[in-house]
Amino acid sequence: MHIAIAGNIGSGKTTLTKMLAAHYGWIPKFESVDFNPYLSDFYEDMAR
Repeated sequence: MHIAIAGNIGSGKTTLTKMLAAHYGWIPKFESVDFNPYLSDFYEDMAR
């Protein structure tokens, strides 16, 4: 079984994934963020 969680940057996807994995005893798989061109802009001005 695979469950995908999608959403905007900063919407809580990682938090939800960790909570579900802990609750159900699943092993989470996370997308690599090393080459995401949007993250640096987001973290420079999070209020924006």
